[in-house]
Amino acid sequence: MTELKPIEKQQRKRSTMSNKVIKFPNTPENQLSEAQKLALEMETEKNMYQENIEWMMLKNDWDKLPDIDGRSLDMLALFGDVMKFTPQTSQRIICKLAEQIKKNQITDPLEEYY
Repeated sequence: MTELKPIEKQQRKRSTMSNKVIKFPNTPENQLSEAQKLALEMETEKNMYQENIEWMMLKNDWDKLPDIDGRSLDMLALFGDVMKFTPQTSQRIICKLAEQIKKNQITDPLEEYY
């Protein structure tokens, strides 16, 4: 058996990651139920956002990036428990989210005088 090139390994990994919906043998793609089609679309979108977040958080200037956008937040909220990130990326996501929450907190400037 020949060894796969890195790109081929990545493509094979993607194809196995996106096929978590059980598809019975001899069932054409167009005969999948609407729920199965939606599940496949959501899995594909989750994988895309997972790869994008990983790539952004591994940049050297990750701390200078703008806030995590709305759809990325949605994906983290919906699928964060099943997304796979490196430990460094996970730590950086926590930092960015905490920073974002802190910036968006409404504070009363006179609060310390109460």
